[in-house]
Amino acid sequence: MLILKLTNITKEYNSRVILNDINLSCKNCEMIAIKGKSGVGKSTLLNIMAGLERATSGEYYYNEILMNDKSINSLSKFRQANVGYISQHSPMIPELTVLENICVPVWFEKDEEKKKEYMQQIESLSMLFEINNLLDKKINALSGGEIQRAGIIRSILKKPQLIIADEPTAALDDETALMILTHFNFLKSEGAIIIVVTHNDIVSKHCDKTYQLSKEGLLLIS
Repeated sequence: MLILKLTNITKEYNSRVILNDINLSCKNCEMIAIKGKSGVGKSTLLNIMAGLERATSGEYYYNEILMNDKSINSLSKFRQANVGYISQHSPMIPELTVLENICVPVWFEKDEEKKKEYMQQIESLSMLFEINNLLDKKINALSGGEIQRAGIIRSILKKPQLIIADEPTAALDDETALMILTHFNFLKSEGAIIIVVTHNDIVSKHCDKTYQLSKEGLLLIS
């Protein structure tokens, strides 16, 4: 079953074409990589799929629901319920500890059982990603790679169906990147769709499909 489908997506800023006639479909249990030179619109494409930006033309369907005409409030609810967004530089609140930053997505969770489940998830993932001894530290005490791992945990904490990742391993060494990719494959096996923008061949080799984005469009290359 196709979960995410882009048809003839175009994005323009001030008459400048950023994305041109993009077509893409993804289903459950699939991880895809998107490559491309700087400035071809990779982050813009991710933002459209995450509901952070609107396409100028074309259609975006998620679970057979047309997303183009959704209100800002509806798109926000869509992200909260379905999307885990891993940015290239995970934004953090410097006044808070690592644990407090990771907990941001569940600040307003009222279900106590879910809260316990999320805390168990944090404990498990922080041990897996080897930052369990840093949870009580302030963010400014961490390295870039440690902050990136904390950001990844925050983004996947609620087990989203759609994981959007913009260069998720850019700040990581190869060993840690492989650890993250192994967990991504586990999440994929659990039913997630994972879309990764990357320049790293190690990442693309772990994906089911790799696409090349250019000014001409999106081309399947492997």
